[in-house]
Order: sequence, then C-alpha cells, then structure tokens
Amino acid sequence: MIKPILACQNPYLTAEKFKSAGWAVDFSNPPESGDPLVGVSLFGNEFLLGITQGYVETAQLPYVGCGVEFYLTVPSVEMQKVHAAHAQFFPTELSIQPWGDTVFEVKIDGFEFMIVGKD
Repeated sequence: MIKPILACQNPYLTAEKFKSAGWAVDFSNPPESGDPLVGVSLFGNEFLLGITQGYVETAQLPYVGCGVEFYLTVPSVEMQKVHAAHAQFFPTELSIQPWGDTVFEVKIDGFEFMIVGKD
C-alpha cells in the first residue's frame, strides 16, 4: 500500500480544506507533538498531510504538488455527491472518459486529484 505524504505549509489548515470537501480526517497529531501530521481519506484513498519545513525550500513553495495528479476511486453511485462537495475548489465537469469511467479533476491546496467512479 502506498500512502503519500503531501507537504503542506500548515497541515492542520490544509486538512480543514479537505474536510470541507467531504474528506474524513482520520487522525491529527497535536501541533505541540513535534510531528505535525494529519491523516485524511476519501472512500479508502488515504493521504498524510505533513509539513514543508525541512522538505521544501521557500522558493519552491509555489510549486508544491506540481506535476503530480493522484487517481482516486470512489463508488460510482457517490460521484454526483462527491463532485458537489468539491464545488468550492472548482472541479472540472463530470465526464465519461474513452475508457468508460466517469471522472472529474480537482485541485485542493495545490494538490491535483482525478476522482473516478468505480462499481
């Protein structure tokens, strides 16, 4: 299993953005723990939100998440609801791809996701 750690300037604030789009916050280390880490998930697709400090140089901050798109699957029957929950992040329209899946793309705090309905 792969569980990406997404580098964020403030993982706690970023987690709130994910939560507002219907993602679950699975755990959150206390800020004073010395390990600022938050786990988020959407229908079993799990990600960790970590810090940029020590991992990303200041000049690189505008490019965090650049060039990577995560492919997430959600139940097909939930696609309309999931798409609507992401409205504040300006998702693409739901579309049927040539390979037959219904998808939309969305960017949350610089991180790009292709969300795909699967049966």
